[in-house]
Parts: sequence; C-alpha cells; structure tokens
Amino acid sequence: MRTYYVDETGFTGEDLLAEDQPIFVQATNDFSDAEALELIASCFGSIGSVELKYSRLARGVRHKDKIIAFIRALAADPMRAGVWVAHKEYALMTLVVDWWMEPLAYRHGLNLYKDGGNHAMANMLYSCLEGFWSSTFRRKLLLHFQRMFRARTIERYEECRALVEKQKQRVDGDREEILRYFSLSFMLLGYQHVTSVPERVLDIALTGLVQLGHAWNERHQGPWTVVHDQSSNMAKQKWIWDAYSAATLPEARFENPGTVAQFPMNVVQTQFGDSVQEKQLQVCDVLAGACAAVLRFDRNDPEDVAYREKLLEAGIESLIIAGLWPSTDVTPESLGRKGWDGNVALEWLTQQMHARRPAKP
Repeated sequence: MRTYYVDETGFTGEDLLAEDQPIFVQATNDFSDAEALELIASCFGSIGSVELKYSRLARGVRHKDKIIAFIRALAADPMRAGVWVAHKEYALMTLVVDWWMEPLAYRHGLNLYKDGGNHAMANMLYSCLEGFWSSTFRRKLLLHFQRMFRARTIERYEECRALVEKQKQRVDGDREEILRYFSLSFMLLGYQHVTSVPERVLDIALTGLVQLGHAWNERHQGPWTVVHDQSSNMAKQKWIWDAYSAATLPEARFENPGTVAQFPMNVVQTQFGDSVQEKQLQVCDVLAGACAAVLRFDRNDPEDVAYREKLLEAGIESLIIAGLWPSTDVTPESLGRKGWDGNVALEWLTQQMHARRPAKP
C-alpha cells in the first residue's frame, strides 16, 4: 500500500494573525524508508542528530548550504514531494468572505461561488483595505472578526460591529462602499449567525490537507495510508478528514481551476507518526521550514535575501502544489474561473459530510 507523509510549520490554530509566524506550510512526500534515509544521508550525513529539524539547521550558515542542496534534490523530482502554502492574514480574509458575506449573498439568491466570486471579493477587499486605509487598519479589522468568530460572545460581536460602524460613519464614496460589505451581515444576519457557524472555522490546516490529498490522488489512485506527525493539531478534526478522504465515498469528479477533486480519495487509514522514527516526517519538516523561509518577504536582512534567492535557484517553487495567497485578480478570466461553479462540489460534499458525522454522545 502506498503511503504519503505530512508535517507542517507555522501552525497557530485559529489565530491567523500571529506576527511572528505569518506563513503556514504543509509539506508532504511519498518516499520509502530507504529513499528517505538515502536523501537525508546524502544531504545531511555529517550532522550528528537523531532528528533533523529545520529550526535548528537554519541557525547555522554552514547548514543552510545543506538545506539548499536538499531542496535541489527534491526539486529534481517534484512529483515525489510538495507543499501547500498559506499567507495567513489573506487566508483570514477569505474566511471572512466565506462565513460572513457568502451566507448573506446565498440568502438573497446570489451564488458567490460562481465564476470565482468569493476569490474576487477576497482579493478586492484585501487590496482595497490597504489602498484606501492602510495595512495596519486591515489587520485591525481582521483581528476584530477573528476575535468574534473565536469567542462567539455578544461582547466580541458588538466590538466588531462598533469598529465597522464607527469607521463607516467617518468615510464616504468608495471607502464607505468597501465597509458596507462588512456591515450588512451585522444588520441582516446578526449575532445568531455567529453562534451557528461550525466549530474551528478559522483553522486552515484541514484545507491544506485536502488539497494535498487531491494532488496525491491525481498522481496515483492508491489505496493510500497517510501518516501525520503525532504533534500535529490535526487530531481535533480527524473525523472530518476521515469522512472526506474515505475510500467508501461514492465516485465523483470536480474539475476545479488548478486542481482536480476526484472521489473517492482512497485513503484507507490515517496514522500519527513519531518524527524521530519516521524519517519521511523529517523530510517534511525541513521542506516546510525552507518554504516558509522563502516566503518571508518581511525579512530584509541581506543574509536572508541571499538565502531566499538560493532556495529559489534550487527550484523550491516547483514544489508548491497550491495555496492561499494574495492576488489582485478579480475577474473570472484572470482568476481562471469563468463558467466554474464551486457550489456544485460544496453541496455534494456537505451532503456526504452530514451522512458521516459521528453522533453526539
């Protein structure tokens, strides 16, 4: 049975605005035990450690050359490894659109998932909040929405509503129009909507795992075993992953822009592994860390810039499978979603998940 491994870096749960970790990366590979050992020995053989960790390797300049060689070796065959990446502040914007604006649109007969409308709105709002105000204001607004969806208390709801309404009263024209997208749901959905959304809606780890699962399923039909690092937070949502990836799901295929969602995904079992014993998880850790480093554009030290350039030259971009990243694209054509309706797959998946949700004790 084929196996792929997954580990992550930059996970901060439902706090998507942690300043010290703006990037979330999930890395994966399907190496055998022998292949993983050979790769580690060839790139890091002189390092006397029972477990490779990117955080330790990256502290020393001499080890960074080994990391670059490691990335070059992986990029030589990008079908054996890959990463899903997320710019967490932008990811939070997409979630505000999904859970705050889309339900209101749906209630009034507008399919925001048609032609990539949800992506266009997230891109537009993310850019306009900075352009019409500042990145600081955008972050402040998103922080209030994050607090509201995490706490789900009337106090946090009112704080968020007050911020939007107070700022809305100070502006007019295009700026008032932008804030109206946020304010309408306070009037028409209300606090009850906040308390009714599913738990952990701001946790993006499952989103990445699903994308990686589809990528592996497209490369090979399985059946698959999935091994996660045992320190992963994924256990809290394992029932959703098990239901989504199960080999018992009916056959279905959804042609999504940039990816194909093919069901069943043929995951027979999902296990949690010890990264000391599972060398493939160490490969994931180093790959995830290197990818997060190359995407940290907030670090402008000459040494960091030079390191990023070398990682890019080694081919790290070829290992990016998919992700959530800011863009200025807002038309169906530029988004690659003309004629595409994401609601078709969403409704099918919702039906499947409801049928497999475990009964509450």
